[in-house]
Amino acid sequence: MVGSTIKKIRRRKKLTQSDLAQWLGVSRQAVAMWEIGQREIRITTLKKIARVFGVTVDEIIMPKDNQSTKKEKNMPKKSKQKKKVAFELMAPEAQKVLLTGDFNSWDDNGIVMKRNKNGVWKTGVELNSGVYEYKFIVDNQWWTDPKNDMKVNNLFGDLNSVMKVSA
Repeated sequence: MVGSTIKKIRRRKKLTQSDLAQWLGVSRQAVAMWEIGQREIRITTLKKIARVFGVTVDEIIMPKDNQSTKKEKNMPKKSKQKKKVAFELMAPEAQKVLLTGDFNSWDDNGIVMKRNKNGVWKTGVELNSGVYEYKFIVDNQWWTDPKNDMKVNNLFGDLNSVMKVSA
């Protein structure tokens, strides 16, 4: 969906994939992969694309016909009781692992995780009861949780891991 919106706006602006790639400092192939939904777009890149096109990020991820309350439908249902939720990822070769999700507005600076001597990265997050989508950022690559089979499609044509928190 995001890729097709980028393609529509790019064509409307009379830009080629090569033009957009040059503006962004990426390959034409990267732009092509985004447009067909075969490569995830980082939020920082999405912000650059929005600047090049002269639109907001919201206009790219939620075209006008889809903007009505979609964000509210995807918001986690929260109560007032918080629970410490443990997140962990086995990645012994990784240099840096972060956690991000709708609980921190998908901040690409993430929540820093700590590696133990066995190569397992861990962190805990205080969360209200609800359903949350999340991903790990492993050495600047976005990963779903390999130990969690609950996944949903995201707006970028990829998957997010899902965590249900009960009080």
